[in-house]
Amino acid sequence: MTGQTMKHEATDAITDVGSGTDFALRVENVSKSYGAFYALRSVSLNIRRGSIHGLLGENGAGKSTLVGIISGQRTPSSGAIYLDGKEVANADVRAMEEAGVFLVTQEPMIIDHISAAENLMLGIWPSSGGFVRWGRLKADAARMLKGSGIDPDVNAGRLNAVARRKLNILRAMFSGGKVIILDEPTAALTVPDRRQLFDFMRQLKNDGVTFIFISHYNDEILEICDAVSVLRDGSLAGGSEDVASLTSEQLSELVLGRGLVLFQRERRTFASEPVAVSLRNVVAHHVDLDELDIRRGEIVGFTGLPGAGAKELARAIFGLNAARSGTIGFAGDAGQSLPRHPQAAFDRGIAYLSDDRRKDGVVGHLSIAENIALSSLGRRASFGFVQRGQEASLCDGYFASMGIRAPNAEAVVNTLSGGNQQKVCLGRVLATEPRLLILDEPTRGIDVGVKQDVLRIIDGLSKTGVSVIIVSTDTDELVRAVDRVCVFRHGAIHEAVTGDDIATENLRRLAQA
Repeated sequence: MTGQTMKHEATDAITDVGSGTDFALRVENVSKSYGAFYALRSVSLNIRRGSIHGLLGENGAGKSTLVGIISGQRTPSSGAIYLDGKEVANADVRAMEEAGVFLVTQEPMIIDHISAAENLMLGIWPSSGGFVRWGRLKADAARMLKGSGIDPDVNAGRLNAVARRKLNILRAMFSGGKVIILDEPTAALTVPDRRQLFDFMRQLKNDGVTFIFISHYNDEILEICDAVSVLRDGSLAGGSEDVASLTSEQLSELVLGRGLVLFQRERRTFASEPVAVSLRNVVAHHVDLDELDIRRGEIVGFTGLPGAGAKELARAIFGLNAARSGTIGFAGDAGQSLPRHPQAAFDRGIAYLSDDRRKDGVVGHLSIAENIALSSLGRRASFGFVQRGQEASLCDGYFASMGIRAPNAEAVVNTLSGGNQQKVCLGRVLATEPRLLILDEPTRGIDVGVKQDVLRIIDGLSKTGVSVIIVSTDTDELVRAVDRVCVFRHGAIHEAVTGDDIATENLRRLAQA
């Protein structure tokens, strides 16, 4: 990667305490308290210059609080931050960015209707006399984007997921970024895209860029990071300056404080079970399916590359993408046209959990109880009014059975960790008592411990007779959670895999063949 970063003058918040250190960033005994509650307690980190340092921990372990402090979004209650040997005191986001620390969030901040070059230099377009110097802008952008595989002139709306992440990282570098915090950058990326992003990060690391890499996945930490720190319950649980010396099992034990027992569904054949769901002749966006039967209590996985048809078929079944043709039948009844909208699907006993809990899953300012009740109390309301007693009765059982970590069901959802928010989402769709449950990436973005909880909940639901579709690009998850996997290519089922053929490498090979 070539190109020059723009320099900014240090702010008054930066105090020189010496140089000659190998560390780009040091966190020294940082705590953050809210009254008597400690979100962080005496956390210390040393981030080496030109390294990729992993940050791992369960939802609610303190990662977001620590990152907020490092990036200037929050002020620590005690402790100190050092950048290149200089103490940072009471610095806000702007001061931290001027000092070279940038946070790149999960959702790339890209403006689709302007070019990649314009996005790269957003906020710092070169100008003269009030006019943008377009020639200078394009020349600077072309130099910075060289080797990234991104065309400076392409409309940003045409960039794929990995290119958008690259562009955000390069924008931070162009603005003077020396320490770049990546918050779950692989979310929604395919395996090939993830490898491409990792190659890009290694290239930048070799040019001297320092990364803090936040992930829920042990395999990602082991693959891309040089060092790792693990948070648990707001404290530093451990870590290593040499990731290669650790195993996935050791990382899980640091995260959880105990040995991790991975969930594994006990697979069985369903030939003797009655057909619960029948799909016939479905034609929709990126979908051309002849037939598919799902039996009572069966969990079927859908997987494939983006646009191959797995996600698209799931959305068509729920009426999110209107099908041009096709029928769905339940328990042997005559098939009816696929639902044209989600309410019609809901009325027919189909529930759907979106892959984007922030956008479609929860209403953050409402309580846990109100969120769980959202999808089901309409059918229980009397003259349009919801009885609080009904809501409490409905939600108490799900609050307990989901294992949601909160004081009570009246806690506001925005105060919960991501994993507990996902449990609330799952409770909401289960409260509708569906015949067919469709789960789109149900464990994306949640920690390894909560992931096992979610898979156990789904397993238990299937044992009550509910048929389940899990759409997932996480082949390891499918290996442990489903009875059959439908691998999609070109809008149709390329191969249906059962038994011992449900293996990670086999599923990846079939999807990419």
